[in-house]
Amino acid sequence: MITTNHMFTLPNNSKLVKQLFLIFLFASFFSCEVEDSFNDLQTNLPVFDINLFEQNIIDYVESGGDSPIGWAYTISKNGNLQRSNAFGKARNSADGTLDFTLNKEINVASVSKFYTAIAVMQLLEANDLTIEDNIADWLPESWVKGPGVNGLSFKDLLKHESGLQSTNNNFDTTLGYQGLRDCIQTGVVNAKTRTYLNVNFALYRVLIPSLWSNLEGSPVIDIENDANTQFMYLLYMQQNIFDRLSLPLVGCFPESRDISTLYYNVNDGSNNGGVYYGDWNNKSGGGGYFMTTLEMSKVNAYFEHTEVLVNKDQRDLMKLHRLGMDVADPADEIHGNYYGKAGSIGTSSDPTVSQGVRTQIVMFPGTGVDCVIVMNSQGVTLEGTTSLRQMIYNAYNDAWVQP
Repeated sequence: MITTNHMFTLPNNSKLVKQLFLIFLFASFFSCEVEDSFNDLQTNLPVFDINLFEQNIIDYVESGGDSPIGWAYTISKNGNLQRSNAFGKARNSADGTLDFTLNKEINVASVSKFYTAIAVMQLLEANDLTIEDNIADWLPESWVKGPGVNGLSFKDLLKHESGLQSTNNNFDTTLGYQGLRDCIQTGVVNAKTRTYLNVNFALYRVLIPSLWSNLEGSPVIDIENDANTQFMYLLYMQQNIFDRLSLPLVGCFPESRDISTLYYNVNDGSNNGGVYYGDWNNKSGGGGYFMTTLEMSKVNAYFEHTEVLVNKDQRDLMKLHRLGMDVADPADEIHGNYYGKAGSIGTSSDPTVSQGVRTQIVMFPGTGVDCVIVMNSQGVTLEGTTSLRQMIYNAYNDAWVQP
């Protein structure tokens, strides 16, 4: 307890008081000078302008004067939705006009791989495994394991470095259960360098149920049965990803044929009908989820800003190795690392006639910004690039301004 009898007073020495005063004055001046210099330095650094980022996205998508038949975007910051909009049609007049909205489902294509990778990380930890462990013991016993398969790791599939033999077309054949079995029997016949193959993630349609079946309290799962692996893959994803985010009935089956989003070329206008994507259950794992733009944004937010889906160590590992993510040129990542996944399905390699979907998610940890763009059209002229991912990177990099 402090009393008036014990108050601190300066000694009665004018010289000492003067010295102390000068020291205090110098210290105060120096402190202010440093603070002012620091503030000046801060004001000279570019800052991110979320409004400009949004405008850049719109301008860069529409730069060629050939906007998608329908498209939408969301921009979130620190997990909270900040900007969003939808434009155009989910179905043009040839198919019965229907507006495209933020709540309209679209086939997210290979963005599905990102969701599959999240499930894999969950199950590896639950089984006390790592991404370096081998997949062989988790494949159906009846499958003949070709050369090199016993040395394949979960990481090899997640990074597209398996060396397996497959193609990125004829999905019903190459990604169906028989196609997966044939692929494993052929074995590792190519170099184990990055080669983007849908089969790497389609195999998780079997591996995820297999890993799940090993856990106490899991349902009975028969990975020798195609229909059962399809069902159990989708069930695990629903219960352990989408249900955790209060997103009911997210799956690989579209809305009713008469109201579902259809897929076009930007040159189709109102004259040509669009492509219908039906049931993807039999080839899921690497693609095929039907989701709204807002649902995709929600997964981004919970992945990046919470531990509801994965913990920090799992998230960091996914980012380090780009598991279920795209690999981009580091030169494009001007303001820290960027992480994302693209999706695209088209009817032709010719962009002037190909009908299809394009999707992209991107996370910018440096600013806490997440972005989703979807469009039900191919052949759109983007600002300075043909890559939707690159366009978003450009829009982000161009949104840093001097204060």
